[in-house]
Amino acid sequence: MTDEEYLDLYEKHQAGTATPAERARFEATLGTADLPDLPWQEAEHGDEAATQAAIFQRLRQSGVPAPARRRRTPWAALLAFVVVLVAGGYWGWQHRAAPTVARRPARPAAPVALRPGRNQALLTLADGRTVLLDQAHLGLLAQQGGSQVQKTADGQLRYATSAATASQLLYNTVATPRGGQYQLTLPDGSQVWLNAASSLRFPVAFTGAERRVELTGEAYFEVAKDARHPFKVTARGAEVTVLGTHFDVQAYDDEPALAATLLEGSVRLGQGPQQALLQPGQQGRCWPQGRVQVREVDVQHAVAWKNGYFVFNDEPIEAIMRQVARWYDVDVQYQGTLTNKDFNGKISRYKDAADVLRVLELTGAVHFTTQGRRITVQP
Repeated sequence: MTDEEYLDLYEKHQAGTATPAERARFEATLGTADLPDLPWQEAEHGDEAATQAAIFQRLRQSGVPAPARRRRTPWAALLAFVVVLVAGGYWGWQHRAAPTVARRPARPAAPVALRPGRNQALLTLADGRTVLLDQAHLGLLAQQGGSQVQKTADGQLRYATSAATASQLLYNTVATPRGGQYQLTLPDGSQVWLNAASSLRFPVAFTGAERRVELTGEAYFEVAKDARHPFKVTARGAEVTVLGTHFDVQAYDDEPALAATLLEGSVRLGQGPQQALLQPGQQGRCWPQGRVQVREVDVQHAVAWKNGYFVFNDEPIEAIMRQVARWYDVDVQYQGTLTNKDFNGKISRYKDAADVLRVLELTGAVHFTTQGRRITVQP
């Protein structure tokens, strides 16, 4: 019998797992049925090496050759098993499935309130610096050439020109986001109201033979009179020329045509050879192909936005929703075949979008579904 077989038989005998044949063989090898008093319990109080040495010593005293190679004894295996068991139990406790708890059904998210726009704009200076006008302090904001850029006590932007030369031709831009509007006074004293999603680029001092500004979106102008220096607005390839007057220019890219509406004075509107002279109460429409169309209109309808209202005069729902999208900063989509009905009405622009949509729904010709900042229009 090898040394390892001695220990295997001994371990099985002590653990009670030895078969009758293995037990008989083990006792026959020792030469007696009385096993030596081996220190089985010493493993609980000492290290494994010392205990194993004591076992070998007892075996030698009983006439059993001591094994030459160390074997892993049952208490070592038991200890390892316990360690694994404890570690596994701890891991299982840490990662056990959370007990099932009955939960209340989640409440649907509250609808997003679509608030009206407000006075806000971004000023871009000649050197590229920007100023959030709604957050800027009152008083002097910047010095641009010979002009001082100021924010007045009522929150408007004003350019005060003290001195300017042709060599100081600098440009500033005021831009409103969707859901914004702003009012400013140009260096010549002309006043401009910018509608939502619009921008105006202009020199900080008018020094040439004309006063020229560049518009995207929509603006209402009250131009300071100066017969020697005509005021010109360029937008979407067209040009509006005035001497001193009150007028509105709508030049959004998503509208079918540029529209200039005259309240006071006279305006010449055109693109290339196509030109038209407008009288108060008229609106000129300049189409992308260069064609100019003049018609009589209700001028108060054209400037209702400036006075704080939506006014609809026989307008299709698509035209109305373009205004709603810009002022409330929402996206609009359409489902189904919409009615050909034109809408009429008047409502404050300072009400929530839900109020505007409710008024439109009263016609019974259209319905709206709102999800977040998206409005779906349905028949």
